[in-house]
Amino acid sequence: MKKVKIIVKITLLSIGCLATIFLISFLIRKLRVESDSKNISSTNFVVNYYGILESEAEDISIALELNYDRIRTELKDPKHDKISVFIYPNQSDFNKAIGIKNSNASGTSRGPLEFHLKYETWYNSIFPQKMEKVAVHEFTHCVQLNILIQDALSKSQNEKVADFDKNFETGFEKNYPQWFWEAICDYEAGIVNNLSVKYGMKNRPTLKELNNSNQIYNVGYTIVEYFVSKYGKEKLPEFIKSYGNFEKVIGVTEMQFEIEWQKFVKEKY
Repeated sequence: MKKVKIIVKITLLSIGCLATIFLISFLIRKLRVESDSKNISSTNFVVNYYGILESEAEDISIALELNYDRIRTELKDPKHDKISVFIYPNQSDFNKAIGIKNSNASGTSRGPLEFHLKYETWYNSIFPQKMEKVAVHEFTHCVQLNILIQDALSKSQNEKVADFDKNFETGFEKNYPQWFWEAICDYEAGIVNNLSVKYGMKNRPTLKELNNSNQIYNVGYTIVEYFVSKYGKEKLPEFIKSYGNFEKVIGVTEMQFEIEWQKFVKEKY
């Protein structure tokens, strides 16, 4: 009985110590974060932020610039104007900014020239993501949209701006594959985890199923990884502009690609 009491006391003491460490660390961070809105303007981005450390915003700015030319070159992105980035310290502020009450997302793009991030730390997430990679992921959404919009504009018949915007949005939502929309972003950002891949592939999801499943964030990297290893990076720009047309771009059906991709993942992961 005495041993049990000692174990309980040690456990409670440990919990108390951890809670104290957490509280002290949290208060120190609160004193150091930027309470007022600030921005970092670089060559290709303006990073707007508050409620996080200046060094954290700088890390994101640097990561974006380091990946800017590489991603745009690989995907053959047309001329791209400066991109605005908005970073928020918590889910509530992020959700208010994007106008979605119950979102649990950590990032979202708003057209080719703007994206938003919720900054994750161990204070607000059990398993925080590496925010530099999340930023590159969202930047790749902007690149995809710029490619698609510029391609559509080159084919438009002098439509009014309102008509073009409406037609593009309708066509994009209806025809652009959601699995590829996310997969190529994870690939370009290097977001992959072997355990997550194994978990996501447990039920051998189809690409169609991944259009409406969060498992795309576990396995998306591997889809483009296989595509590139088999058909080459030079096919990616064409695949984007074709809205994911397998037969037109690489000469196989979606089902054939799917089978070979699943085999690739099984052998590698």
